[in-house]
Amino acid sequence: MERFTKITIGFVTQIFEKNDKGRFVCTAQEFIAGEQCDYEDAEGNPIEPPGYEYQPFNMTL
Repeated sequence: MERFTKITIGFVTQIFEKNDKGRFVCTAQEFIAGEQCDYEDAEGNPIEPPGYEYQPFNMTL
C-alpha cells in the first residue's frame, strides 16, 4: 500500500461577526475531533490503521 485516507468524525464550530455592510461573515473556525477514525485504502476499502506519523489538523479560512 502506497497511500491511505484517515477519516476523522467530529464537529466544526464557526464564529460569525457582522461586517460594515451588516452581513455576518465567518471570522474564525475550529475543528473538534471526535474519537472515531476510519481508514481507507486508495480505492475506498476499509483497512486496519497502519503505523503513521501524527499530523495535526490545520483549519484555514
